[in-house]
Amino acid sequence: MPTTDTHFEHSELLYSLISRQSLLTINRIQYVAYAAALACKNEDVLQRIKQQVGDINELRLQDIKHAVMRMAMTNSYYMAINTLNLSNVKRTNALELTPLHDLDVEDETAYYYACIAACMVNQGYSCLHGHVELLRDLNESDEAIDAALRLTASIIAMAQANYINQKG
Repeated sequence: MPTTDTHFEHSELLYSLISRQSLLTINRIQYVAYAAALACKNEDVLQRIKQQVGDINELRLQDIKHAVMRMAMTNSYYMAINTLNLSNVKRTNALELTPLHDLDVEDETAYYYACIAACMVNQGYSCLHGHVELLRDLNESDEAIDAALRLTASIIAMAQANYINQKG
C-alpha cells in the first residue's frame, strides 16, 4: 500500500494560515514557527520552515533556542509536579532559572510566542497557560494568540506526517 505524501498538504496549510492572518508580524511568525519546528526535533520540518518563513538572524535564533530548551525543562518538571502530591515543594521558579529580564532577549513578546509554541509541542499546558497570561499582560489579543496556536498545530501535523512518511 503506497504511503500518501502529506508534506505538500501540510506545507500548504501552514502557508494558508500565515497568509490569511494579519495579527502576527513576520518576526512573531518566525519565532512561533522556528520554536515549534525545533521542539518537534525534526530537521525536515525545520528546513521547510526556513523555506516558508525565511532565515532569521543569529540573535533571534539564539532567543528561540533558549525558549525551546527552557520549555523542555520547565514543561516536563511542572507537568510532573502538578500530578504529584509533594508537600512543601517550591513552585515558583523551582528550577532557579535566570529571570527573563536578566537575559538579553531581543523581543520579549516574540520570545513568549516561542514559549507557547514549545509548550504546545511538549504538551506542557500549565506552562502554556502561564505564557498566554504573560502575552495578555503585554496586550496581545486572544485572536493573535490563537493564530500562533494554529500555526504551531500545523507544524506539529507537518512533523507527524514527516515521521509517518519516513516509516512507509
